[in-house]
Amino acid sequence: MDDLIAEKFKNQQKSIDNHEERICDLEKTYAIMQKMDYRVENIENSISDINTKLDKQSNEKGMKWDKLIDYLFYAVLAYCLYKLGLK
Repeated sequence: MDDLIAEKFKNQQKSIDNHEERICDLEKTYAIMQKMDYRVENIENSISDINTKLDKQSNEKGMKWDKLIDYLFYAVLAYCLYKLGLK
């Protein structure tokens, strides 16, 4: 009878040790996942900032071309008016 109890105790202890080891592994995995989440969040913020800067730059370039076209238009209009005799 004592052998049976000892054997059950041994099996249960082995099972508990196995569960403790798995819990420890899960805690390590969770800690790693938290660090990865933090890093991914930083990367997403950086990408968002880069996209914002690129959008501003492309808008500024577009505005420069718009100004140039305006100047050319007004220059041509002024030349045409000059040729027509409207001074």
